[in-house]
Amino acid sequence: MPSALSPEDLKAAVEAGVIDAAQAEKLKAMRRSDAAFGPDGEPAMADEERFRFLNGFNDVFLTIGVLLVAGAFLIASSTASTFGMSWFGTLALAAATFWILSEILVARLRAVLPGMVLSVLFVAFAAAAVVVQMHWTSFSSANWSVDSEFAFWRNPSLTFGAPALIAAIIYYVRFRLPFALALIAFFGYAVVSKGLLQVAEIGPSIVALVYGLAVLAVALAYDARDTKRVTRLSDCAFWLQLVAAPLIVSPLILFIKGSTMGGATSAAILATVFLLAIFALAIDRRALLVSALLYFTVAVNDLLTGGTLTSFGADSSSFVLTLGIVGAFVLFLGVFWHPIRNRMLPYLQRTPLAPYLPEPRQ
Repeated sequence: MPSALSPEDLKAAVEAGVIDAAQAEKLKAMRRSDAAFGPDGEPAMADEERFRFLNGFNDVFLTIGVLLVAGAFLIASSTASTFGMSWFGTLALAAATFWILSEILVARLRAVLPGMVLSVLFVAFAAAAVVVQMHWTSFSSANWSVDSEFAFWRNPSLTFGAPALIAAIIYYVRFRLPFALALIAFFGYAVVSKGLLQVAEIGPSIVALVYGLAVLAVALAYDARDTKRVTRLSDCAFWLQLVAAPLIVSPLILFIKGSTMGGATSAAILATVFLLAIFALAIDRRALLVSALLYFTVAVNDLLTGGTLTSFGADSSSFVLTLGIVGAFVLFLGVFWHPIRNRMLPYLQRTPLAPYLPEPRQ
């Protein structure tokens, strides 16, 4: 059957002269057509935000092995002289081991879940090795003091964030694992926020909002290059938006809320969530909306009770009703996401953004 032929099979058949290139293209088209249907012949449900992290149960098996190795290194690094090695030596050996495992499991076997775990472990152990080496170089046991210890950890150039960011960048450049972009964005925020707060009088909420918008812009650029959501660019955008969403939503809602809740504030929060829902539908991504659900729940509860955050649980019937309303809202959007979006698209296609928006889905 055409659906059972892999691209490698078709290429080998063309090279062997069994079929020509035109026939191979027709078979590929038939394979794509078959893939659009489920095993019973019914159209498969469209899912543009596929969370691709598992190729099979062997990935879980490999991940367990990676975690066991990580556990061994964690125990070894808990003492300064395990197997006659220093803390730096143990941490550096662990980082090297996870890099070698990545060469095998990520670069060669394309195992995604083990790759996600390995990326976190490599970044963590590599950064820890750098921090430990810098710490012991700057402050030997002979002149250690509480003041020098606190001075070390207050210096943003010597903390964990900067070496972790560099390690995450190196990992992504070598393995091109989309999840590594989330690590880059996360540790990038740690470095940028701490650096700006050290040198400028900028509120942390403003830093988070601006940085989140910058990460979102990069994610949208990835999505614009893959409007069909079929390549790794879509996965890159997914992980970046997952990091950007809370950085954008939390400061935005806090600016609206101020120090107290009230009817007008709750209504403004609901309007903001509604606008976020429109934007999420337009770009066909749910991360921003998910990050806003907690604030949406608080606002609904406040409107029902006329209270504040402390009213949660005070009136069980109102709380139950709040959860029911929010749950119904989430289910409604989840079920009718594509029909609603398809109705919006004709209006969005009249804007300059039309070429960059994902295609309509059934």
